[in-house]
Amino acid sequence: MFDSLPAVLGVVALLGSLAAAGLALYLSVAFLKPQRAARSAEPDVKPRPGPTSESTQDSAPSRDGGGPRRAQAVTAHSLFVIFPEPTSETQAEVVAWLRKVEARYDSVFEVFNVAGEQPANPIKVANAFPPGTLPDLLNGQGSDGFQLRGLSLLVKPPLRRSRNQQMHVFVAFGRELEALGGEVLDADRQPATEQTYERILG
Repeated sequence: MFDSLPAVLGVVALLGSLAAAGLALYLSVAFLKPQRAARSAEPDVKPRPGPTSESTQDSAPSRDGGGPRRAQAVTAHSLFVIFPEPTSETQAEVVAWLRKVEARYDSVFEVFNVAGEQPANPIKVANAFPPGTLPDLLNGQGSDGFQLRGLSLLVKPPLRRSRNQQMHVFVAFGRELEALGGEVLDADRQPATEQTYERILG
């Protein structure tokens, strides 16, 4: 009886090892099966590329195939002439200046147009306070209490840099009004400098 005891114990140990291995295999299959099912249930979504830092308008090629389109050029040049201490004498000097440059009054838009060197692209002289509207000073309008506090000068830039004669007239107007006591400001309402005029001249 005792001689067969080691053999019995060996069989028991072998059975125990097999049982442990079977339990481990069962647990592993039972644990992995739900994970695989969950993964298979997930939709196959591919990441989409995010937007680039440049907008479509900036990165789109131009019509002539010359690369990306650039920002549009300046559509109009403007100067603002402010009279810090406007007087009747100042207004009279401005009226005389309008006659000298042969300004023509536009009663529809209530501004003056100056033909300058290029009549097809006139320089517009408007009121700065309130913006846009000016009485016909050449015909005596505005003499009843109107106070001229400032002027706005506007002109469209030339299509070609070589045709900038009107820009020279525009800059000259700014200097002439400055000589009448006006303070000339650029489009950003900052004091106009030589660099301002150079940019306008191109």
